[in-house]
Amino acid sequence: MEAAGDGSMGMFRATPDAAASIGRSAEVAALLNKMVDGLGATVLHISGTEFTVHPSTHLLIQALQNYSRSTYLVEPVHHTTDPCSHMVDCWAAKLEEDAEMIRQGEKGVKYIFLMNNTCLVLQMMGHPGAASFAGAQELASRLTSMVELYKKCYLDECWAPLHRLNLDMFAAEFRATCDCQSTWKVGAELRYNLRQEIVDFVVPPYEASLSDRSACSGPSFSLKRMVFGGKKQKRY
Repeated sequence: MEAAGDGSMGMFRATPDAAASIGRSAEVAALLNKMVDGLGATVLHISGTEFTVHPSTHLLIQALQNYSRSTYLVEPVHHTTDPCSHMVDCWAAKLEEDAEMIRQGEKGVKYIFLMNNTCLVLQMMGHPGAASFAGAQELASRLTSMVELYKKCYLDECWAPLHRLNLDMFAAEFRATCDCQSTWKVGAELRYNLRQEIVDFVVPPYEASLSDRSACSGPSFSLKRMVFGGKKQKRY
């Protein structure tokens, strides 16, 4: 996939105005302007995988790191415009727009792509001293909320349909979904969390159906084992 350069330029189009309104220092404005120039020169090539790191994610991480260093070096002042919030607004819009073109027609992939990229920014902010600026905590909270929203959309799209199936159809569809997603690449921490989320989302209705049929609890254990897999497997 290739995105037009003028579309990428528009991602942070208003950022220089935001930087100028801060009045903090010429250095801060220069950093944000540099990021805009860099993004405008980027021609987006997405290989079509859920683990692709969007070019704008690299730029956002670099801009946040530079912004954190610049605010450490200069005296803080009060301002009404938050450049970081605006950058994240534009980054998220661009990310969600391009996510629609990742493996079109394959359920859940775009949400994995969105979570992978958002988690990268969150991980950067979690490093000591990486995000030591005013509003960093609020920004991290916002990114966490974005991950939770994408996760909910992923569960609703990929796993909620299983709740409406009878037991015989459930087993076949569950295995098919696991097999389809077994090759998807997901960050280690996110993968672990998703596995547990899927278990909590899928197993209770399955156990309830088994109980209604007065079945034993053995198949439920097999279902959990299928989700988590062996130590060397990367299945959900």
